[in-house]
This record gives sequence, structure tokens and C-alpha cells, in this order.
Amino acid sequence: MGFVAKDEQALLGRLRDEYSRFIAIATRVLELSRAGQTEEARKAQLAELAPLADRLERLTNQLVNRAEGSMVNGVDASRATYETSRIYVVAFAVAGFLLTLALGYAISRSIVKPVREIDDRLNRIAEGDFSQKVAVTNRDELGALAQHVNLTCERLQELYQRLEDASRHKSQFLANMSHELRTPLNAILGFSELMLDGVYGEVPERMRGPLERMQSNGKHLLGLINDVLDLSKIEAGQLSLSLADYSVDELVRGVYGAVEPLATEKKLSLSMSVPPGLPPAHGDERRLAQTLLNLVGNAIKFTDAGEVTIRASTANGWITVSVRDSGPGISATDQATIFQEFQQAKTPIRREEGGTGLGLTISKRIVELHGGRIWVESSLGQGSTFSFMLPNRVGK
Repeated sequence: MGFVAKDEQALLGRLRDEYSRFIAIATRVLELSRAGQTEEARKAQLAELAPLADRLERLTNQLVNRAEGSMVNGVDASRATYETSRIYVVAFAVAGFLLTLALGYAISRSIVKPVREIDDRLNRIAEGDFSQKVAVTNRDELGALAQHVNLTCERLQELYQRLEDASRHKSQFLANMSHELRTPLNAILGFSELMLDGVYGEVPERMRGPLERMQSNGKHLLGLINDVLDLSKIEAGQLSLSLADYSVDELVRGVYGAVEPLATEKKLSLSMSVPPGLPPAHGDERRLAQTLLNLVGNAIKFTDAGEVTIRASTANGWITVSVRDSGPGISATDQATIFQEFQQAKTPIRREEGGTGLGLTISKRIVELHGGRIWVESSLGQGSTFSFMLPNRVGK
């Protein structure tokens, strides 16, 4: 009872006093009974012992009730404390999770963002843009990497500027040299043609052959010089288009008539297909004829037997011209580089043909100046088809 009712010292003291009196009276009643004084013992029991037992029972019940009430209150308090503790634990867990997310986002942002900026800058550098720098404030390895990227960008920009200057000087040199070479070469060709025509008298038969070879080689050399000059103008941004109305049918027929002797000489079948009634087009007819002449000339040059076909069509405001040959075809590797400068297709069944490797490059630039595109479809042993597409009305 003392353990249970440790907070009820006054009540517990009364209980102890009443219990001591109960023990004393019970001892006296027992002694009277042993002495044979049964009547006195019975009177003492009824008069003193029974009421004392009732008071002990009431005090005991009172202590028990208070103990139970304290226990219930303690259980309720413990339950409330448990619920409160659980709420705190859950709140701390959620707060810890949110804090972890926030810290993870902050840390990842401090790493991912600089990496993305560096990656974006490297992509711009790969595209030739050296005008921007990576702005990374980190003082760790990423910051050092960003500084190295910026330093590399500055050095690449300097080298790129030097390359541009060198390319510009090269283009200017080629343009000047081409002009200087064309003047005496045209004179040589002119005088040789006059000599072959007999303007300066009858040409001995033994001299006619060398003169014809000189004129043929001179024309070939003039074509090479013209290619270099055109490329130099394109690179220098000096090649401009002389736009005017032209007939697609006449354009194709003019090129057909120019290359027909070459096809006949190689015993190739040369054909053209142009639908009647095509509307007039607007562009640089001379440059487009140069482009088509390059394509047809290459087709005849690389085809030993079979046919070469020229086709033209218009649809939805666009002109499409294609040149199909039955030659050896072009590998996928060569197709990826054939329109680059000084590149020629190589095939396993024939030697590399002569030339500067500029014809397709110049043709591509001319078509692009018209707002169009040029492409090739080919496979080894199946021939090739070169096509270009451009707006029907350029500049309008």
C-alpha cells in the first residue's frame, strides 16, 4: 500500500494507526478467549473490533480508488505524451526529408548547372562560336575546369581569327593569280585559234596537231583557273547572282547541246526529259548552266558505257533537276565528302579522274546561293543520280 499510495502520506498514516489499533484489540480479544472470558471477548469484538475493521476497509478502498485514479490519469497522460511524441517524430522525419531534398537539390544544382553550362559552351565552341564565356562561381574543380574552358576558348578564338585571315589572304591571292593567269592564257587560246583558222596563213599539217593539243590543254587549264577563281569569290563573299527570267527548257537544252559531242565520243546514250509548258523561272541562268554542266560533265567523264539522262520538273514553286548515269557508283564514305573542296570520288574499278575537285563544291555553293540544296543518291555498281532543287522565283 505504501508503494502504491506513496503520494497519500496522511491517509496512509491514518491507515497505519487504525491497523495498529486493530492488531492491539484483536490480540486482547484473543487473550480473553484463551482465558475463558468468552463473553467479554465477544463484546469487545462487536463493540471495538468490528467498527475498526469497517474503517480499515473504507480507508483501504479509498487508497485503492485514489491509486487507480492516479494510474488512470498516468495512463491518459502517457497516451497523450505518446501521441505528442509520435507527432514530433513524424514532424521531425518529414522536416528531415524535406531538408534532405532541399540540400540535395542545392548540391546537385551547384554541380549540374555548371556542368550544363560547360557542356553548352563546348557545343558552341564546336560550332565556331567563341564569343561567350562560362560563368561558374564554384571554387572547386568545376570552377577550375570552367577557367580552363574559357582560356581554351580565347586561344581557339585567336587561332580561328588567324585561320580566317590566312584563308582570306589565300582567297585573295588565288583570285589575283587567276586574273593574272587568265589574261595571257586567253591570248594564247585566241592566237592558237586564229592560227588554226588560217588567219596568219596556211598551217602545215604537222603543226596542226600540236596547235590543237595546245588549244585543248589551254581550255582545260582555263577551266581549272575559272574553278579556282569562282571558289575564291565564293569564299570571299564576292560571288553575286545576276537574277533574271530564264527558261528551264532552254537551260537544259543548252547544256545538252554542249556535252552531246563528249557523250558521242564515248559512245554513251545521252537523253533529256523536260515536260512541256514549264513556266519561266527567275534566277542566274549562267550560274545554273554552269552547275548543270558540271554534273553532266562528271556523269559523262565517270561513265564508260551505258547512258546519261537529264531530267527537269517543277512542283509547288520549286525546280528539280537531276542527272542520272550508269557509271560505277559512289560509296557511302565518298558521298559524305564529295561536295567538299578538293574531294573526288574513288572507285575500286577505275583510277581517280583528273581535275581540281572543285566542280561539285562550286555547284553546291551556287545552288545554296539560290536558296536550294543539292544531293546525290548512289551505290557501288548501280550508277549515280545527282539532283538539285531551288525556288522557281529566286529573290521574289
